[in-house]
Amino acid sequence: MASSLDPNTDDAISKKQSNSKSHSSGNENQYPVTNLWDFPGRSTSNSGGLVVAHRQLRSVLFHPLGLPLLFAFLDKETEDMKYLPQKRTRFKQDQINILDGLFQRAVEDAKERKNNAGDNNEVKDKALAGCLTQLIEEQLQLLSYGALSEVSIKDEKANTTRFLDMILTPAEKKVQASDTTPLAVLEFGWNADDWWKSFQRGTSHLEQMMRRQKCNCRNFDKPILLVIVTVDKQRDVLSDSFFRIGVFLCEHRRLCLLWHSQTSSLSNASMLFGKFLRVTVDFASWRDSSHESESGYEYLSHNCCKVTTRDNDGEETPVVLRCYDNRTWKTDRNPEVYLSGVVGDVEVIFGDTNFGNHCVDATEPPTEFEELWIRSSQDLLVIAVPYRHGRHYAKSPAEFLPIVDQLQALHRAGFVHGDIRGYNTVFKDDKEGWLIDFDFGGKSGEQRYPKGYNRNLDDGRRLGDEGEIITTYHDWFALGQLMFSIHHIPWYDDYDVTARLIEYRWTGFGDNKFTEKDIDALKVFLRQFCCRPEIRLKVNPVFYNRLQGDA
Repeated sequence: MASSLDPNTDDAISKKQSNSKSHSSGNENQYPVTNLWDFPGRSTSNSGGLVVAHRQLRSVLFHPLGLPLLFAFLDKETEDMKYLPQKRTRFKQDQINILDGLFQRAVEDAKERKNNAGDNNEVKDKALAGCLTQLIEEQLQLLSYGALSEVSIKDEKANTTRFLDMILTPAEKKVQASDTTPLAVLEFGWNADDWWKSFQRGTSHLEQMMRRQKCNCRNFDKPILLVIVTVDKQRDVLSDSFFRIGVFLCEHRRLCLLWHSQTSSLSNASMLFGKFLRVTVDFASWRDSSHESESGYEYLSHNCCKVTTRDNDGEETPVVLRCYDNRTWKTDRNPEVYLSGVVGDVEVIFGDTNFGNHCVDATEPPTEFEELWIRSSQDLLVIAVPYRHGRHYAKSPAEFLPIVDQLQALHRAGFVHGDIRGYNTVFKDDKEGWLIDFDFGGKSGEQRYPKGYNRNLDDGRRLGDEGEIITTYHDWFALGQLMFSIHHIPWYDDYDVTARLIEYRWTGFGDNKFTEKDIDALKVFLRQFCCRPEIRLKVNPVFYNRLQGDA
């Protein structure tokens, strides 16, 4: 991915806010204009930053935990979310006041540091982050967080031990060993022009910091919170500044924008930031894998988690929360959360996806704190599988063998995939391959292609139309196109008539069915390449170049 964006100016954002219409609901209600809240998707949707921003940032629901975290922050009721921890500590209004004046004091302290720094720009750039972190750490001991899991931090100066459920780390070489790192505070940039470039550098710093930590959060395998504080003003002027406070949920290759506040009121910034710090105790509880039995939460992948619901009689039912990224609009992504049931103990998880009861109604005019953060889902059926690391193109024909086996097993179990293409397959060098992205999947004979379905893409060719029932033949046809059209097997010395017939059978339209005999013949054909590493697949250049651009 590219590492820089064009300026995201205040004027551009305010103009977007005042002129934009509701995308999700299709109504003509104008977004309320406020200097405190930005709609996550829209805050990155300026003319200079569309291409990169929509790939790197996801709005609140891209992670399943984003919804309850936001509900807690907005004081909304969460009683219907039975998967939340039963023993939870909600923030107390009086404790928010402890942080009153925090930003004002941080600004004054930063001014003094800057005046004493002379020409040392490095000290100047880190002044606000250092002052803010120091003040927050001084107040943390006054906040009774009551987290399920607490981190013991040794204060060398005072020679005492404090118990925190979060660590605040400025953008400097200050690293503390701990079991968990749910929160980091960094400061980048002094104006909107370099905000995104600085953000790239800051996340790299955070990843390096986490590698030095003694925790399981390495490379964002477990989600953490990242708080970004920036000042949109001249470098040497802090008074009357516009503060940007961005809160991100960081995972492997994903950054989810939970909250973005832009305000010139330091008192409002202190109050809102203090409130956010207080509600992160719930997030720490859900995230802590050592207390899964208590919280009913299990992290499965970068956009999927399993939770345990409990009815009034105490009976437990496993449920999967998975996010689906709806690309209806080019500039604004509309992530949707789906609720799925669990089939036995196998990896494939399936169920109804009606999550509407937990969503803000997109047809209602948005209030100040509900600028369509949440979009009601379609009636899609979802199969969720663990996250896989690898590449989206095969190097050897033999790497398709496990995918053929998986699709055959899926069909025998009564399911269809519906979206087989290059981006939905993952390969590794040891002849491993997986089908992924089961968002279209469902019961054979019942599941239909969703709205906006496109059969012709750069990474594959498929059958079916919007609203049509997905068949097993559609899956096999798409896999054949992926194997022999998106990928190409070079001619070799013993490329005989049988091989030509196999390729013709799996790329032609045939008689709308593939028999077990056809599938067995395909597997025999692919298996011969296990012993022939010199035979390498060629990849369609359009698809390969697109992969390189997304790398």
